[in-house]
Amino acid sequence: SNLVEALHRENLALKTENQKLKDEINRLKGQKGKPNIKPKSSIKKNEPNKKLKPKKKWKKQSKLNRVKIDDTEVIKYEGSLPYDAQYKGYRNVVVQDIVIKTNNIEFKLERYYSPSEAKTYEAPMPDYIRGEFGAGLKSWVLFWYFHSRMPENRIHQMLSDIGIIISAGEISNIIIKDHDTFHQDKTDIIKAGIQSSSYQHIDDTGARVKGTNQYFTVLCNDYFSAFFTNPKKDRLTVIGILSQKEELSFLINPYTISFLEERKLKAQVLSSLKPFLKMGVMTREKFEKELNLLIPYLKDRHRTMILEAAAITAYQENHASPAIHRLVCDDAKQFYHITTLRGLCWVHEERHYQKLVPFLPAHQKLVNDFRSKIWDYYYELTEYKKNPNEKEKIRLSNLFDDIFSTKTGYDDLDYRIQMTKKKKDSLLVVLDYPDTPLHNNPAELAIRMYVIKRKISFGTRSDEGTKSWETFFTIMDTCRKLGINFRNYLYDRISNQNKMPSLSSFIPNPP
Repeated sequence: SNLVEALHRENLALKTENQKLKDEINRLKGQKGKPNIKPKSSIKKNEPNKKLKPKKKWKKQSKLNRVKIDDTEVIKYEGSLPYDAQYKGYRNVVVQDIVIKTNNIEFKLERYYSPSEAKTYEAPMPDYIRGEFGAGLKSWVLFWYFHSRMPENRIHQMLSDIGIIISAGEISNIIIKDHDTFHQDKTDIIKAGIQSSSYQHIDDTGARVKGTNQYFTVLCNDYFSAFFTNPKKDRLTVIGILSQKEELSFLINPYTISFLEERKLKAQVLSSLKPFLKMGVMTREKFEKELNLLIPYLKDRHRTMILEAAAITAYQENHASPAIHRLVCDDAKQFYHITTLRGLCWVHEERHYQKLVPFLPAHQKLVNDFRSKIWDYYYELTEYKKNPNEKEKIRLSNLFDDIFSTKTGYDDLDYRIQMTKKKKDSLLVVLDYPDTPLHNNPAELAIRMYVIKRKISFGTRSDEGTKSWETFFTIMDTCRKLGINFRNYLYDRISNQNKMPSLSSFIPNPP
C-alpha cells in the first residue's frame, strides 16, 4: 500500500511540474497560464473537526447612542389636523450621511513696509501649514493609500473629482517625504512594544524593492506591530530586528564555543577561535578582520556559523537592552537559537498533515483521524492555559508522547509524526509558560496587510518609499491594536497639534 502511495505522490508531483512548465511556456508566448479556480465549497470532505471555542451569539444592539449628531433639522407637520389633535413633541429619526468637499483656504498675510529700514514685515503662516496642501488632505491621502490600499493613480482621480488640483508626483511626495515625526514614532513603538511582553511573534514574506527580491518581516504582540524590510532573512537579519541596532555586535565567550561544538564545527576551527575569548564585544568590521587573520582559509559555511553564534552571544549578553525571552514563530531555520525559548505555532505544524494527500481510502481515514487527535490535544492545551497546574502539565506532556509515538503503517504519516515529536520542547513551551500563544496568527494577520498591498502596488521603488511602508504599516496596525483612530492620529501629527498622546505611551509597561 505504501508503494501505491509513493507512486501516487510521484504522479501528483509530475503533474504539478508539468502544469508549471505549460504555464511558463504560455507566459513566454504572452499568454496566460491555467487559472487557479477554487472549489465551490470551502469545506472539504472528511475534513476533521477543529475543537475551537464556540462562537458567541450575536445580538442586535442599538447604535443611536454611538452616532455623533452634527446637525439637527426640525420638520413641522404641514397637513391639516382634526380639532382634538394634541401636541406630542417630536419623534427623533437619525440619518447618517457624509459630506466630501474641498476646504480650500486663502490666507491673507498682513504686510508692512518700513522705508527707513527698506524692509517688509509679513505675518507668518500658521505652524500647522506646511506647503500648499493642508493636514486634512495629507492625512486622507496617507489613510487611503495604506488603510484603504488605494493606488496613487486612484487617489489622484478621486481628488481630481472632488476638485483638488494636485499632480501624481505631489501625491507620491505626501506618501514618502518629510515623515521624521512618524519614523520616530515607529522607533518609540518598537522599544515600548519589545519591553511590554516576555514573548514576541515574528513572521516574514517576500518583498519587491526597486525591482529586487527582498523580505518583509513583522515583529508583534498584543499591543503593537512593527515592520522591517531587509535584503536577506537569515539569523543575522533576525538578530538585527530583535536588537534594534543599526550595527550588530559580536562576542565570543565559552557559551559561543559550546554552541558551535553542538553544531559540529570542526575542532581545529574551534581551537583557532580561543584568542577571541579575550577580545570582548566587537563590531562586525573588526570581528571579520580578526577572523580573517586567525583563520584565513575559513569556508563560507563555517564563517556563517561563527558570525551567527557570535552575534547571538552578543545579543543575549547585552544587559543594557535585555534579549527577548520567547519567540513565537514557524519552524523556519532563521528563527532557531536566537532567544532562550522558541514557541512553535501549532497551526503551522498541523498544516504538514493537511498537505498529505493519500490515494487509498484507508490512508485518508488514518490522516483525518490523526488530525482530529491533534486538534483535540490543541483544545486541551487551550484549557490548560486557563488553569495551569503541575498535575495537568505532566499529563499533557505524557499525552504528547503517546499521541506522537503512534505507528499507523502509512509511511508518509508516520514520518510526519516522528518529525513533530522531535519538536516537543518548542511545541510545549506553554506548559512552563502558560501565557505563551499556541499559534502565530497575530503575525500572519499583520503581515497579510502587506501581502494584499503588495498585490495592488507591487512594491516600492525607492528607499524613502520602503521606509514609508515600514513606518505607516507599523503605526496603522499598532493603532488598530490599541483602539486608536488611525486617520485622527495622522491628522493630529501632521497638523502639529499633538493633542493625542504618542502611541508608545499607550503600550503597557513590562510585567
